Amino acid sequence: MDRALILRVAPSGESFLKLDILSPELGGFLCLKRISKKNPQQSKPDLFDTADIQLDTSKQGTAKFVREYSLVHRRETIGASYQSLKHASEFAALLARNAPHMAEPEELYELAERSFDAFADKKAPEVVHLKAVYLLLKNEGYPIREAWWPQLEKSLKEIAKETINSPAPETVDKETREVIEATLQNLYRWLEHETDLALR
Repeated sequence: MDRALILRVAPSGESFLKLDILSPELGGFLCLKRISKKNPQQSKPDLFDTADIQLDTSKQGTAKFVREYSLVHRRETIGASYQSLKHASEFAALLARNAPHMAEPEELYELAERSFDAFADKKAPEVVHLKAVYLLLKNEGYPIREAWWPQLEKSLKEIAKETINSPAPETVDKETREVIEATLQNLYRWLEHETDLALR
């Protein structure tokens, strides 16, 4: 059994779900899970789940199938808040697109699980999102301090620095939220133009 984090869930035909998965051993990959016709809700994967999975590979060796899915931890509280769901989904989509090409799956998995736990624990979602993307880029070896930080607007720097270097609070005031959102947008623009990570 492999430990897995569910980054994306989409229907694939009538009988399967298509799953983007991140595993500490296998990295990021796409696989299929058959939907049980007798009990469609039985062990049905959900976005942000941590689960233990057993994989089969097709005879051609190209497709992976989930033979067994054992739920370890479901983070349904993320879906209770629109902002938490929005920010967590954006970070999950970034991981789903890029994790298959990243070199350190164990480190990436730890960051992802820690971030989704923070979203589920109702920490301020924009703070969790900013910290997660910043650490992702830093861990991947991008020159975030040397290249991104100097071009960030001066008016954003004080709150951004405090946010990145402190544990995520449960709430932030309106001014702080606006600064963090602007910093996050700036970071995503830099990511799009200065790194080889894909946003779409």
